[in-house]
Amino acid sequence: MEEQILTITVRTKGEPCPLTDAEIREWYAAKIAALFDPKWGEPEIIVELERIPQ
Repeated sequence: MEEQILTITVRTKGEPCPLTDAEIREWYAAKIAALFDPKWGEPEIIVELERIPQ
């Protein structure tokens, strides 16, 4: 068995997202989790969010 760590950076620009920070984290975690086959085990997904006003 091995541990695999994937780091994904997503940058978006434009109008502020109307979702709360928690909703954004949940959305990404759900979408990423859907990519994994359950036979590989349940992934632990940590979504970090930073908002930078422009």
